[in-house]
Amino acid sequence: MLAVVMMWVLPASAQPEIQSQWNGARVAFIGDSITDPAQIGWVNNTFWNNLKDILGIEPYVYGINGHNMADLIGQAKRLENERGQEIDAIIVFLGTNDYNQGLPLGDWYNHDTKVTNSDGVERELAHWELVYCDSTFRGRVNTSLKYLKTHYPDKQIILLTPIHRGYAKFGQTNVQPPEEYANRAGFYIDEFVSAVKEAGSIWAMPVIDLNSICGLLPTMQEHIPYFRNPKTDHLHPNTPGHLRMAYSLAFQLLGYPARFPKFVALSFDDGPNREFTPKMLDILEENGVKGSFFVIGRNVTRKTAPILRRMVAMGCDVMNHTYSHPDLTKLSEEEILREVERTDSVILKWAGVTPTMLRPPYTAFNDKVAASVPDKAFIAGTSVGDWRKDMPAEDKVNAFLEKARDGSVLLFHDTNETTIEAVRVLIPALKARGFEFVTVPELFQIRGWMPSSNEKRMYSNVY
Repeated sequence: MLAVVMMWVLPASAQPEIQSQWNGARVAFIGDSITDPAQIGWVNNTFWNNLKDILGIEPYVYGINGHNMADLIGQAKRLENERGQEIDAIIVFLGTNDYNQGLPLGDWYNHDTKVTNSDGVERELAHWELVYCDSTFRGRVNTSLKYLKTHYPDKQIILLTPIHRGYAKFGQTNVQPPEEYANRAGFYIDEFVSAVKEAGSIWAMPVIDLNSICGLLPTMQEHIPYFRNPKTDHLHPNTPGHLRMAYSLAFQLLGYPARFPKFVALSFDDGPNREFTPKMLDILEENGVKGSFFVIGRNVTRKTAPILRRMVAMGCDVMNHTYSHPDLTKLSEEEILREVERTDSVILKWAGVTPTMLRPPYTAFNDKVAASVPDKAFIAGTSVGDWRKDMPAEDKVNAFLEKARDGSVLLFHDTNETTIEAVRVLIPALKARGFEFVTVPELFQIRGWMPSSNEKRMYSNVY
């Protein structure tokens, strides 16, 4: 037995790192005393710190001794205040204190009947609604996981089941029996473990059954060396116990994505501008990002031609934003077509490409516009009014960050200094949130389709 203990006392850093999708992933840990960084004063290492060595993750730890499922939202708010959306995954390790507090399990749902349309007929059908409350474990889980799914819809969220519980005595009035005993409400810890597994199905979250896979069983004398104190604490794993948990978790995590891909397209209107467009191209080039430029035909001249050729050389798109920037809905079909064709002509002359997409000025669009331009896809985008020169760069950044989603086409204007400064800040900020940058056509290609030139619709995003 001594040889086994000595093997697990070796620091995780002595083990070879596993190269995987988790390398560099920013992972938040929400939990109780086993996750709490304060326990480093009691043990030499922790499972999340071991995972840093084994998988190369960046751990951000919010676990607090004594916390239960009702405290999840408070920890998540701390995460949000400190990291915003700059996180890839969240691992939740809670439930054992809910059991210890004598909490009943409760129900996931309230059941009734409601009338709804089913196959064109109004029918009264059996119906359920999730229970949200603090007085039962399942009610707490529903409340907490709804918060995570609402605030982190594009993040990987993984639940861990509580591990087995042994005897513990932390004082005369804090004595915790081993798991053979039910809590004061009559429920056993394995029922809480099962509830966490059920929560994964209800809330569409992966569950890692740490209760079984880590192999720690403190109700057996032979497993006491994996826990903090052989006489008084068979609840909290010690250094060998944490390392065993970490390796068990690491190989489970290899089966899950560390992050989900998110794509956003940057598009720019009203150029080329001899003062501002080169600055915008500089920023894109410095960050290794391509964009889609919807240019105004009258701005495409011999003097601005080098700017367009630079766009093409960088892999950016040159698209059509009409010749004189009119409201197309107020023109005749012949006038609309002339606006588009004149712009196509000067772009082909000076940049050597023919636009496949049109952004109508003011995103003014109707069936007449669609019928007048049969060979273009119509693109709008997510705008925050950045064309306003008096709008501070910081406000522009915050507005775009608030609106950016996977599949968004962000609409900028390369015509003023504050937008230039905003994009300079925004690109790293979006990268930190996990976004990858593509052009507008590439955004459609990633989704597996391209808009038809004869579609009578205009796209603001590609979801």
